[in-house]
Amino acid sequence: MIRIVRRSRLRELREASPLTGLPGNTRIRREIARRIDGGAPFAVCYLDIDRFKSVNDAYGFVRGDELILLLAAVLRVAVGRAPDAPKPARDRAVFLGHVGGDDFVLICPPDRVKSLINGVIREFERRVPGLYDPEHAERGYLVSVDRRGVKHEWALATLSVGVATTEYRVFRDPAEVVAVATEMKSVAKGEAGSHVAVDRRRL
Repeated sequence: MIRIVRRSRLRELREASPLTGLPGNTRIRREIARRIDGGAPFAVCYLDIDRFKSVNDAYGFVRGDELILLLAAVLRVAVGRAPDAPKPARDRAVFLGHVGGDDFVLICPPDRVKSLINGVIREFERRVPGLYDPEHAERGYLVSVDRRGVKHEWALATLSVGVATTEYRVFRDPAEVVAVATEMKSVAKGEAGSHVAVDRRRL
């Protein structure tokens, strides 16, 4: 039994993001497959940091990593619970994963999407100015100059979230869930500021 636990733990470590420690793509796909097989309602929320590249370009990749770690920390707090609170049923549990770069996944029951994601957005937007230089945070945007000498203004980072949910359709494969969540994330990125796009198409 001890050998099995140790091997399982080693696999989890190998599959985790080296930056955030959260489960990576292999574990994310396995969790989505488990939810599909389990038959209980679930939603996959795909989160992306808007204008992440502007932070990397202006301050360097170390600051970019700090921005990624900020979102990871906010997500962890949002799904946390008091130590003495009862453990939720497996199909009610919340799963966090780090796809890579500035992309994250949160899997939860559909009825928890609104409260969880709204809380994440509020806390992220409250804390993100602290990662910018004071003058940039105060005026609310970065200024950069591209290779052609053209000046660009970049608003502070916000979040785009795409949601695929079993409320409106039946999923049979993890790739299908990810494709819908990715499509919805693209829809959300077309809106100003932090935005959540939920797929409500019935198929």
